[in-house]
Amino acid sequence: MKVCILSSVHPCFDVRIFQKEATSLAEAGYQVTLVAVADFDERVVDQIRVLGLPQPKRKASRPLNWYRILRIALREKADLYHFHDPELLVVGSMIKILTRSPIIYDVHENYPQDILTKEWIPGPFRKAVSNTFRIFEDIMVRFMDGVIVVNERLAERFSGRSRVVTISNYSRIDLFAADEGPSEQRDDPLTPCFVYTGRVSDDRGIYECFEAVKSLEDETAELLCAGRIGHVSNPGLGALLDDTQHDARFRYLGLLPYESIPPLLGGAVAGLLCFQATPNNVLGTPNKLFEYMSAGIPVIASDFPFIRQVVSDADCGLLVQPDNVQEIAVAMTHLLQNPGDAARMGGNGLRAVRERYNWGAEEKKLLSLYQMLLGSNSPA
Repeated sequence: MKVCILSSVHPCFDVRIFQKEATSLAEAGYQVTLVAVADFDERVVDQIRVLGLPQPKRKASRPLNWYRILRIALREKADLYHFHDPELLVVGSMIKILTRSPIIYDVHENYPQDILTKEWIPGPFRKAVSNTFRIFEDIMVRFMDGVIVVNERLAERFSGRSRVVTISNYSRIDLFAADEGPSEQRDDPLTPCFVYTGRVSDDRGIYECFEAVKSLEDETAELLCAGRIGHVSNPGLGALLDDTQHDARFRYLGLLPYESIPPLLGGAVAGLLCFQATPNNVLGTPNKLFEYMSAGIPVIASDFPFIRQVVSDADCGLLVQPDNVQEIAVAMTHLLQNPGDAARMGGNGLRAVRERYNWGAEEKKLLSLYQMLLGSNSPA
């Protein structure tokens, strides 16, 4: 059976889209074509055929990729289409009408809430735009054969409108080679480092974490940051990312291949997840939390409901108010001065992902949805 995964926004090797969903489908025997943003036209990677879209230079040029996606989708004649961006709701509906193939809408975030934080939308209009999109999205999901969400809060929102399946952002534990406890690299007193991986933007708390590192008594401690740069308006964060204004205690490593992330995390004192309190972040289920746990390192994370539940239940890190630099610094100092406690937390997190928070169970739900939509013709 041939499936086509579509995204006009995400890079082709996005963790959820490529490393988890597309890979699981290919391993299950589906013929997978992924259409997403890439710096190449076509390539086969791990049995997945990737068709690249150009990166839009401006928001106004995004509709060109919508048109490209529609053309490619019709040409592919897939048995099922699976798209990941709210801006493709109309395109997805058109594909369904023209091909009569099942369509899945994969919802990564609460988009109406996310709109409330978009600085490019004038403040007085954000609530109206958010409410309008909420109504539009609620109408359009009725045309979808399946809806995938990342947490139960989103599942409740779409309940009763379509076939809704919750597939959480848990890690593929097989991609991490962590043993029980911390990596030996963390024992090197000359290079204590805290690591953040993921999208680099104002709301991810990276600048607050850097200020905390700067305030530490251990002047050798540094912050390593790896990921794709998103919206950055904070002058301090912008200066850190500027090659001409390098700071010795901050290293931006750029967007790394996914296989480089586990060894990077393995050498860290802790993984940082100090997301700021935007509506979407407060209710989110960040993938990075489970990656840090899979690497066997403790986390320093925002005290938000879902994160608090996971970290407290597993006893795998320290919770902080993400806008409080002093509180973040106290958590960093504790882990630096108490390596035994850090090792215990790291081991707890690793055991928790092995026992509960891993992709294995989520993969089964994904494949079950595909089998339900495709019937007896889907791979066993």
